[in-house]
Amino acid sequence: MVRSLGKKKFNITAVSEKKTALCFYSKYCDKKLISPNPRIDSDQFLKFIIKIVKNDSYDSIFPIHTYTMFLLTKYRDIISDYVNVPPPNFNIFINAYDKKNTLSFAMENNIKAPLTYYSENIKEIIENIEKYPVVVKATRRHGVGIVICNNSSDLKKHYMKMVSKYGPCIVQDYIPNGGEFGVYAIFNRNSEPIGLTVQKRLNCVNTYGGVSTLRETVEKNDLVNIAIKLLKKMKWFGVAMVEFRVDKRDGLPKLMEINPRFWGSLHLSILSGVDFPYMLYELTTKGETTPMLNFKKGVQSRWLFGELTRFRRFSNKLDIVKDIFTPAQNYDILSLKDPGPIIISTLFPPKDSCDEEPRLENSDIPMRKLSFDNNIICQID
Repeated sequence: MVRSLGKKKFNITAVSEKKTALCFYSKYCDKKLISPNPRIDSDQFLKFIIKIVKNDSYDSIFPIHTYTMFLLTKYRDIISDYVNVPPPNFNIFINAYDKKNTLSFAMENNIKAPLTYYSENIKEIIENIEKYPVVVKATRRHGVGIVICNNSSDLKKHYMKMVSKYGPCIVQDYIPNGGEFGVYAIFNRNSEPIGLTVQKRLNCVNTYGGVSTLRETVEKNDLVNIAIKLLKKMKWFGVAMVEFRVDKRDGLPKLMEINPRFWGSLHLSILSGVDFPYMLYELTTKGETTPMLNFKKGVQSRWLFGELTRFRRFSNKLDIVKDIFTPAQNYDILSLKDPGPIIISTLFPPKDSCDEEPRLENSDIPMRKLSFDNNIICQID
């Protein structure tokens, strides 16, 4: 995002709790500020942000991580007195942030999703599970907090650890990986798509999938239609990524989650011809922007340090080495014209984050036992 807006001569201030934040070392970053950690001390973080936007003149502020998106969206009324905060509003944001809410919207629209269980009592969940493996996911985390369990003992042990670490969790049927895709979009205030790309994950840091290290833009109109249907139902406004996994058993795509923020592979979307950061800037400051619904297919981008993590975790290391040294068309961070981020990334390799983020109170949308197309989500009383 910093590079995209910097190339358009924007004056950019970057804020992070980490001194080694990659964007600090981009030549397009005009000013860098170290903030309190929003996941540990949200009050001090908010005071820090409000002081910045009160004392200096900024057109807009873009939260990048889910936890900062949560805070700035929740306290939009206070912050927007001084700076433009991007959409959506908190009531809409929460339906993508909380997986239970997302699944409720999916069921209402006959969108296929994994068999899902939710209860505060793990014993009751175990009694209702018909087959393993299952996946434990943090209800309000995105990109972290996933454990695969092969039996009831595994589930009981890991579920309690997950709840203690991340807060409320759901349990889902494991979907054998027949392909992972994301629909990346920006919607206007009328909940109409004005920017779209689709990416297929070619390599991931984990054996079960997840965060991608190599991905490619593809045409998948069926997934685009499902994503648009779901986001329109939510009355979405702003950027979002809708994640799908094709079920290897039946060849059908299943909704995994919605990420209500910019995605880690944003660079690939920009390379394919859709400049999401600039579109969001115009949408936030002007209320409208030029639609970009066509994108280049077959464009690839590689996250080099993610590939090194993949090398450590996978057993077929020779194949991975060959893959790493097969040049991709583009790289997420590596740039000869802007070398600072790759240098700092080499000196301080990124680590998986497991810090706490703000937790929500109980959702306003009640969960109940519903079924569609043999998929059931259970609220067990």
